[in-house]
Amino acid sequence: MTRLSALVQEALDQLGWQGDLTLDEASGTIRFSSMILIQDQPCELFIDAHEESDFIGVYYYPPFRAKADYYPETCLLINAINNRTRHGHLEILRSNGRLRMVVSADVEGASPTGVFVAQMMRCGADILSDWMGELAAVAVGNRRADDVLAELELDAVPPSAPAEEEGAACTG
Repeated sequence: MTRLSALVQEALDQLGWQGDLTLDEASGTIRFSSMILIQDQPCELFIDAHEESDFIGVYYYPPFRAKADYYPETCLLINAINNRTRHGHLEILRSNGRLRMVVSADVEGASPTGVFVAQMMRCGADILSDWMGELAAVAVGNRRADDVLAELELDAVPPSAPAEEEGAACTG
């Protein structure tokens, strides 16, 4: 068992999760996949680790995709959410509108434990849990991101966000 596969297995054991790691020792990659309920929604979970690059990534995929017509509004909401998160971020895949929660870490030179990986898993699940209803309302329910944020009494950019530098632009 490799260093990172042992970390992932330790995290799964601590959380009481069952399942097998897929290990490709030749390429140094480890993968775990499972389903998890978040806000009563069945989400796919993937944990990928790469020995050579000392990378661990935790990925959650909710069961819905942004409809093509709602893609721009979904991007606005995701940007607003990402402005409020410190550990992890949401993405929308252009090719198919699939949403993805990502928590990743470069562990080169570090000595993380299974607790670290378990915390990565909790963090991603917590962020997605906090925003699941709003994401669904915009991605598939034709709600405007600004309206959803207004209902929560939130601005698109939180007041604590650093000021933009002059000339900075969003490249989407």
